[in-house]
Amino acid sequence: MDDARLPETEPSGALVPSPTHPPSALAIAAPAPPRRWEDDALDAGDLLARAVDRTLDALDRVGDSIASAVGLR
Repeated sequence: MDDARLPETEPSGALVPSPTHPPSALAIAAPAPPRRWEDDALDAGDLLARAVDRTLDALDRVGDSIASAVGLR
């Protein structure tokens, strides 16, 4: 047997390398959770409600101006 090829023994007598400790963990901010489809649907519904509101407000102003021009108010 060739003694030059044998690894050095550990103090406990085991032929395996000593365990290494894992590197320390770093604290970082967690990424934001992905948006759900329901959130997108709520955003679209809110957009539609605002568009309808603005359209009806504009039509109300037109009706008021016509009523004023005709003399109903």
